[in-house]
Parts: sequence; structure tokens; C-alpha cells
Amino acid sequence: MRRLSHGLFLALKWLIGGVILLEVCSFAVICVSNYWIYGQLRDGEMVHYDPYALFLEGVRPTSNNPPPEKGALTFWFFGGSAMRGATDYDDRTIPSFLAQIWNREEPQLPAAMINLGEDGFNSLMEAKYLQKLLIDQPAPAAIIFYDGANDSAYFAQQRTPDAHQGYERVRGMIEDYHRSLFGLLKPLNAAMWSSFTRELYDKFRQGVIRIDPDSPTLRQFVDSCEKRYDYLNKVAASFGAKFLLVWQPCWWSETVPVAEPVKKEEDLILGKKSALRHNFLVTYQALVNRLQKKPYFINFQNIMCSRTEPVYQPDGIHMLDAGRKLVAQRFDQTLKERFLIADRLDTPKAWAAWRARVARVQ
Repeated sequence: MRRLSHGLFLALKWLIGGVILLEVCSFAVICVSNYWIYGQLRDGEMVHYDPYALFLEGVRPTSNNPPPEKGALTFWFFGGSAMRGATDYDDRTIPSFLAQIWNREEPQLPAAMINLGEDGFNSLMEAKYLQKLLIDQPAPAAIIFYDGANDSAYFAQQRTPDAHQGYERVRGMIEDYHRSLFGLLKPLNAAMWSSFTRELYDKFRQGVIRIDPDSPTLRQFVDSCEKRYDYLNKVAASFGAKFLLVWQPCWWSETVPVAEPVKKEEDLILGKKSALRHNFLVTYQALVNRLQKKPYFINFQNIMCSRTEPVYQPDGIHMLDAGRKLVAQRFDQTLKERFLIADRLDTPKAWAAWRARVARVQ
């Protein structure tokens, strides 16, 4: 009996030691990979709890906006870190470059670009954030979602229609108390779902386990995104605002060949790992196929393919200054086309009529 007890004790000790060792190794892998890809140990920036949006960093300042007394149009830009700007400089984000282009040389109608991008946000989190803002503030002239990369990344990691950053940590903390006997140990259960080991497994699933294009779960994910965007379009219209969904460019989802000299200069981390690119492309394309005929949908997926210099950072999602400038130029063209509709604003009378229409919207 004593020998059996001793054996069980040793087995338990080795089990606990193995779990701790696995977590320590996972922690090391996650930290090293974050530093390798993003140049910092942590993935993302400091956030704060918000009862409507779950967590927020806050509005990032936009340069080149007109002063309030100009009576400018207001555009709200939602998205993840690509919209917020993976740069230390506020004047080098997409909204700042766009404001510089739009407001140069005393425009007929100035516009204020509000950068509401949040690191890690996808369409689900952005919808919650929009709800908060429409409760607190007057609606803008346009609500623009800049999406694609985070929706694809989180679906590849979590394989659920409800995927978003922190999905398993939040769900594990709220729901799993009653889902299993292990849930009685609430602190341990929450720690398991938020562990580095679990995060490493999710990253492994994203980059190694291929998504089946005919997967029922992928269809459910696409269905949920379509319903969400259709709903947001109706919500924006109810406030007198225009809703636009811009499908962001991403190295992983490009479907048009890029010039060979540029490809040789681009040094993408894990760029040759086919499963990671496959998963991005399958999810991107499934959503494009479903959304491409929607009146609010604009596809920027391949706008960078004619580039003559590298525009992506090593992760293939965030951009260099040159890439953000190109996106801002395309935004300028697209927004003017969408807002002017059939109007040709080449006379003072035409501008006056458009201003009156915008004033009614605002």
C-alpha cells in the first residue's frame, strides 16, 4: 500500500511538473515569437475594461484634421491595429494620411477623420464599439469598417463563428463553471483557458491545421459576418450615416502576382508556410464571395499588388509608411466617389447643393 501511495505521489508530482514545464516552454515560445514578429514581448498594447466594448485603448489622435469651427464632415474609421496604425507616429496612420490628402489646399468641404481602430479588434468587437459611440455621441457622416485580417486570423485560431481576441479566456471565465466538474475549481479553470499553452495551441492551429473550404463551421462564420454587416448597414442608415465595409489588403490574401524584384525584397516571417497562407486566403475569399455584391462592400484586397517597393511589415498584415499612404490615397478616391454619387462638384452651385445635403445628414 505504501509503495502504491508512493507511486501515485510520484506520478502526480511528475504530472504537475510536466504541466508547469509545458506552460513555461509555451510562455517562452510566445514571448520569443512576439519579439521576432512584432519587436516586443507582448502581443498588442495596454487596454482598459469597457462594459460596452469589453476592452479599449482609446481614440488615437489624427493629424491634419480641420478645426471644429470649419463645420467639417466627420468620418469614423473602425478596424484593428492596421487601422489604428502600427507606428509610433500619430501623423503616419491611415486616417492621418487621408486627412492630409482630403484637406489640402482649403478644400470645398473639409473632413475630420476619427481613428477608432483598436489593436486586436475584428468586426464583432467593432460592432460593440460602434454601439457604445452611437449611444454617447452624434452620428458621423460615414461609418467605415476596415476588416479582413483579424476576422480571418481569429477564425483560423479558434474555429468558431464567434471568434474574437480573448474569446476563450472570457468564455472560460464566464461559462465553464457549470460545463464540467473541473469548473468547480474556477481559478484553475480560468487559468487553463488563458494559459500560454492554450495560446500556443491556437497559434499552431492557425498556422499548421488547414481550414476545409467546405467546412460547415466556415459557412456558419461567413453567415454570422454577413448578418452582422447587414445589421450595421441598417443601423448606420437609421442615424442618417453611410456605412462602408472596406476589405483590407494583406500579404497573406493577395491573389494577383507581384513583381519579382519586390517579392525578393520582402522578408516575411513564415512567408513560405503554406498552411498559414492557405487559412488566410480561404477565409478571406469565402467572405469576399459572400459580401462582394453588397452595396456597402469595397474590396481593397489586391490594391497593393502593383507595388514597386515593399509595403508590408514582416508579419504581412501591418504596413510600412508607404503602404499606409497608398491605402489613404485609395480611401480618398473611394470616399469621394461614394459621397458625390452622381454629382459633379465642379461648380460653386454643385458644391453648395452637396453641402446642404451633408448638413441635413449631420
